[in-house]
Amino acid sequence: MNLQVGTAGKSALNFIQSYSEGETIGEAVKVFENTVYLKTGDDNLICLTSKDVKAPINLNLNSHVNFLKLNCINKKAIRTSNGLKLETIGFNTKNSKIYPIIKNHEIKSGLQNRILFSVDEINLFDTSGSILDNHSLFFNELSDSIRTISESTQKHDLMKLSNQLSSIVGLGNGFTPSGDDFIVGFLFCLNRILSCLNHKYTKFVIKGNTNWASKKFIDYSQNDVVVEPLAMFVNFLLSGKNETKFPLMDLVQVGKSSGIDSSIGAIIATMFVFDNDFRNLILTKLNFLK
Repeated sequence: MNLQVGTAGKSALNFIQSYSEGETIGEAVKVFENTVYLKTGDDNLICLTSKDVKAPINLNLNSHVNFLKLNCINKKAIRTSNGLKLETIGFNTKNSKIYPIIKNHEIKSGLQNRILFSVDEINLFDTSGSILDNHSLFFNELSDSIRTISESTQKHDLMKLSNQLSSIVGLGNGFTPSGDDFIVGFLFCLNRILSCLNHKYTKFVIKGNTNWASKKFIDYSQNDVVVEPLAMFVNFLLSGKNETKFPLMDLVQVGKSSGIDSSIGAIIATMFVFDNDFRNLILTKLNFLK
């Protein structure tokens, strides 16, 4: 079986092309119905997916594939002349469109209104199972941590953030827990803000127990490597540019709650440029502060 990759993320292509034809790139470490996570020999992550969610580490197939039926788990990924293969299943990247790492650094007036609009919109969605679910066993612990994270962010006390963010690693349900998804959105947005303000680059050291793939998503977020819907939402928040018609709606559809959780992380990161009163207003609207 040979499958065409319609869009190939630039990072994924770089990972593949670092191996010679016939070499083992890595193996499938997690398989879902429409997505396979490959762990390369260099400890990088490649996502083979039939979903239409672009990312620098994704290989987006042209057709729907049920990877569970193909029994891909633990299969070796081998470099081929036109891409890679999992045993007898080939994935052709030769004619793929390339999805780049997008770096937009711009903050425009109206940021406060865009945040308020987004928070009000989030509260219209079904947030069950997400970081906002006050029936979750993790809600109180996550809420306490998010309040301290937002305070350190608002006070520009970046030295505290590595430990504070590490405290929520692995918290929540799902393959990528809510705490991890929050961190991805937070770090991606905060680093964009720091770049816009010509602030000294800060590399946060995030520790804690979570699965390997989720940890890679956290690591990559500090290098602008995130899914396209998150990049588009953060760009809308900061610059007001609507590159898609409904950036938040596109994001909340990612995963079971990953989109909502990462959007909350991005919103909390914007507290870097606001005062304590606005921070308290946002925390109250999100039910993190009574």
